[in-house]
Amino acid sequence: MMKQNVKLRTKINIFVVLIIMLILILVISVLSFSVIQLRFRDVGNRALILSRTIADSPQIREAFRKKNPAAVIQPLTEKIRQETGAEFIVVGNMDLIRYSHPNPALIGKKMVGGDNNSVLHGKESITQAVGTLGLSIRGKVPIFDDYHHQIGVVSVGFLIENIWNDIFATLENIGMVAGIGLLLGFIGAHLLSGHIKKQIFNMEPYEIALLAQNQVAIMESIREGILAVDQEGKITACNQEAKRIMGLDLSDEIIGQPIQAIVPNSRLPEVLKEGVSQMDQPIIIQNTLVVANLIPIWLDGNVIGAVSSFRDKIELDQINQQLHDVGHYLDDLRSQRHEFMNRLHAISGMIQLKEYDQVTKFISQVNQEQQLLMEFFLAQVHDPAVVGIIIGKMHRAKELGIQLTVDPTSHVLDPCPHREVVISILGNAIENSLEALSKSREIHQNSTICIYINDQADHLEIKVHDTGPGLDPKIEQHIFEDGISSKGKNRGFGLTIVHRLVSNIGGEISIASTSTGTVLQATLPKQRGD
Repeated sequence: MMKQNVKLRTKINIFVVLIIMLILILVISVLSFSVIQLRFRDVGNRALILSRTIADSPQIREAFRKKNPAAVIQPLTEKIRQETGAEFIVVGNMDLIRYSHPNPALIGKKMVGGDNNSVLHGKESITQAVGTLGLSIRGKVPIFDDYHHQIGVVSVGFLIENIWNDIFATLENIGMVAGIGLLLGFIGAHLLSGHIKKQIFNMEPYEIALLAQNQVAIMESIREGILAVDQEGKITACNQEAKRIMGLDLSDEIIGQPIQAIVPNSRLPEVLKEGVSQMDQPIIIQNTLVVANLIPIWLDGNVIGAVSSFRDKIELDQINQQLHDVGHYLDDLRSQRHEFMNRLHAISGMIQLKEYDQVTKFISQVNQEQQLLMEFFLAQVHDPAVVGIIIGKMHRAKELGIQLTVDPTSHVLDPCPHREVVISILGNAIENSLEALSKSREIHQNSTICIYINDQADHLEIKVHDTGPGLDPKIEQHIFEDGISSKGKNRGFGLTIVHRLVSNIGGEISIASTSTGTVLQATLPKQRGD
């Protein structure tokens, strides 16, 4: 996977800052629109209220009765204008002749703007129009006398330019606050991205993805079942081997389910509670005995989950047995080497004595024995793997002074049904007989082992009979259990494995023993049982 150019922390900073900027732009836009609307509405209402106050003034009404109203109205309105900050206060009669204006030169002239129609009809109004001072917002109110006859108008105005200046000043303050907010947002984004990076051990997303893919590949490549749970006991990971051992379909989805619902007798809840590892623990899963290792997952001093790895004990026992068989194979090779070395030494000695006739006779005898043995196997036992295990055991038996024979009625096709099971049965049974006979105190000519194996129509029958001292009655009934053996500690697994292999294919195996010998008999069906 290619390394990304932009790091996660930079992405988070940019993303958070952009979001904050977008939010600030939206907020400032809405706020600015509201400020502008509110400001213009407030100025219009202010102009209207000021116009009402002037129109209701008794002094203004009284001035209309005088010969020169402007002499009274101009000083009064100019004082009010300066105190209130209005740009202009214009009072005019019904002919729109001004009686007041900020520019005294315009007094006596007609009011301009074209927005006086409503006020001349006795209605108040707020308008925008261009006057002598520029574009302005105006509040216009009619003036009535004591008999409620309209005698004039009042127009109070504020310049649009000044209003915008006030709005811009307010927006500058808002922008300053927004800038501070953006700065704080950037600082927060930087701290947040740093915290996130720390939580994921300073890894980039592509590194996490690669690590996850590697972990999945590792989990699926190993021969052990892997099961992981979180601190609530819910399954977070499970490989295909674990599903196979649990008797589930490979397509079954169990992630997120409670471990107790899938494996009721799992010890993972104990590990979660106690936080103590449990190694090499025997657990039964779906009638399968497994050896499990259970380890808690710690983070910041707290148990946040647990992992269990387990493997079928039969498979482990098979591995042990295979290692044990390797030793036997080495012994068989050593026996064969020893036997042939003895024959070579005999031939060498006879040659040195110039007994050439004896040499020829000896070689012919050895050749005849081997020829007869090979002819028998070629005629009766066709599977080379079965032939190999029997011949190897024959050489080992001969070295120990024990006669190993094959019943002449034996018959095996090629390939032999359940070849691996047959080899395991023969190897264990013959080796047990050899050990029993070799340790017996009465080793004599009658120390024999006889093998019978026959491939019949619907099943395969195997018998291994020896003339040894027999089994101890105390262990005979438990001979197929783990660790049951008369040979000492760390023994007694071979027959257990054989028994399980035979049971897995729906076959039967038994041992009958007396003080004069032991018979192991197995029947294997041609078709695998349930």
